[in-house]
Amino acid sequence: MAESKKRVSIGLTDKQFELVEKIAKEKGFSKSAIFVLALEEYARKEAEQK
Repeated sequence: MAESKKRVSIGLTDKQFELVEKIAKEKGFSKSAIFVLALEEYARKEAEQK
């Protein structure tokens, strides 16, 4: 069964938006996927420190 997803709205500076857009294009992912991957990596690193 597919996991339900929630939508989140965030505000970015022009520079931040350009950066995530650049990374997404380079990696072939959506901008949303870049944020999800970044969140998962952050959570993994935090868990390792405990």
